Amino acid sequence: MRNSYTQPVLLFIICVSCITMACHKNNPGSADLTGNWSIAADFKGDSRSEAAAFVIDDIAYVLTGISARGSYNDMYSFDVANGNWMKKTPLPAAPRRSAVAFTINGKGYIGTGYQTDAKNDNILKDFWEYDPVAQTWMEKDSLPGDARYDAAVFVINGKAYVCGGYDNNKAYNDCFEFDPTQPKGFQWKEKASFPHKTYAALAFTLNNMGYMVTGTNNSEVQKELYQYDAGHNLWTTKRPLYNFSNESYDDRYTTLTRKNAVAFTFDKYAFIATGSNGGYVASTWRYDADADTWKEYTGFEAKTREGAVAFTVKNRAFVLTGQTGTLFLDNMFEFSPFAAKVDND
Repeated sequence: MRNSYTQPVLLFIICVSCITMACHKNNPGSADLTGNWSIAADFKGDSRSEAAAFVIDDIAYVLTGISARGSYNDMYSFDVANGNWMKKTPLPAAPRRSAVAFTINGKGYIGTGYQTDAKNDNILKDFWEYDPVAQTWMEKDSLPGDARYDAAVFVINGKAYVCGGYDNNKAYNDCFEFDPTQPKGFQWKEKASFPHKTYAALAFTLNNMGYMVTGTNNSEVQKELYQYDAGHNLWTTKRPLYNFSNESYDDRYTTLTRKNAVAFTFDKYAFIATGSNGGYVASTWRYDADADTWKEYTGFEAKTREGAVAFTVKNRAFVLTGQTGTLFLDNMFEFSPFAAKVDND
């Protein structure tokens, strides 16, 4: 009689073990993730959120933003070679937050944004060019669409594409091409719109294609990734950011979605970090455009935040500033994606 119960019990144990393994095989712990976050030189300016950044000749520039004091129009440069910050010529225009910034042919650009303080409440559409040699600013053509903030931007073949955004009333899904080589009055062209309106999204360029991902609208965080082909003026929807397939690669994709996060490129990949989705998000993810898949890396190891800013210089990636609750931040961290995690560094 004893043996008659042995086989069913063994089968039950084996089945439970298999189910347990299946449930956990795609939920890696922090020990299974690669990448290391380390402390870098604090930002020299005031603590702030929603700043903008561009990189020219291996020098990073961080400018504008907001704190409890109001909006900023100042700018600081960071030399990765010596770790020093230096105050630069401020933007000669309205202080702002949530602007877009980018680099084309050795010059930096910033535009759109939101000026908000005790005396002002203005949504902006102006654009400015910074010459690092002369250390001067020049006004360019304003965005031809509606004024907005929390737009996204990517650069392809010397042209910038400013897409999406918000104006305190509605979100946008339009997209405009900026060519700084054209004469005044002819620097912008409206291009194809992408499928769904979004703001506080992320954008990056890989393989000469532009990408927009996540963001928010209608109080929901977006789950779409769009690819833009400038040569054909065509948007393509890529694999969504949730567990939609029967395969294992997207089992944890739900932790990808966020708003007010940062994106940066490193080698042939794009990374996203920080941001919020109900609460603050710590996870870090890498996008492989060739495979159209994401891989999780070591999560942000400092105080979680949104409204941070990021840049890559000499194949070194940095994330800095931002906001946690009512606390504005000025610290900076370097992310080494292919290094092993080291605690308390």
